[in-house]
Amino acid sequence: MTGSDGLYPKPGIRDWALLAIGIVFVLSGVIILPSNRDVGIVSLAMFGPATVVATTIILRKLRFRRQRALKAEIVGCVPIRQSRVLVITSGATLAAMGVVFILFGNSYGPVFLALAWVSAVIGGGLLIGAVLGWWPNDFIQFDPEGITFGRTRYTFMVPWEAIARVSAGHYSNNPAAFIWLHDNTRIVVDPIERYPQALKHLAWNTGWTGAPIFVLTSNYGMDLPLFMMAMERYLADPAARAALARRQLPNMPAKPSNA
Repeated sequence: MTGSDGLYPKPGIRDWALLAIGIVFVLSGVIILPSNRDVGIVSLAMFGPATVVATTIILRKLRFRRQRALKAEIVGCVPIRQSRVLVITSGATLAAMGVVFILFGNSYGPVFLALAWVSAVIGGGLLIGAVLGWWPNDFIQFDPEGITFGRTRYTFMVPWEAIARVSAGHYSNNPAAFIWLHDNTRIVVDPIERYPQALKHLAWNTGWTGAPIFVLTSNYGMDLPLFMMAMERYLADPAARAALARRQLPNMPAKPSNA
């Protein structure tokens, strides 16, 4: 975990180096393709997606540094679910890579083929599960009382007053918001029988990332700077939190009858 406390770094040497390496190997695959089809196809399948990911990371970091919103608001009392499209895309990419490696990677040996099968199986599982709606199941929800985190078997709500601080950072090169609490035991768990499991989850997060709660904002279709701005606003302004209450549609006048 790397925290930045609101500072969004520009693309670093590592980012540009990974992009350059990806481009070199993609071009090499294109050059090799006419003379050695199998090696060329495997190279393109391996480094093509990696180059796309490296490009995405660079563009995202540049976008974060340019964002200068004056205020961020989030619709309250509505679950914000993880992007199923993201899971489908990831699963399809892994499955396609695995299939390509199996079909054209025989010359790379049994270890490579074993990894290819692992990629195909994992990618296929992610793809099928997402299409059938089995996952992702996690969500976050902003309410006047606090922020709720939905998990597969339970939800837990963190009161705004229980949040000690928030910080922007990265987890495995993914933008993340890290949340620390005054006291982990103040969370409200539903069903209550899952309370010990929720506390273990927070403790595991603390040991792994340094914070009991972290949100990979891109998984929910949100840019990290805007998410952080909204969190800081709701933590500092009780009136803003009150505005998260579900808005009712105004009563519309009855349509006059033609009779």
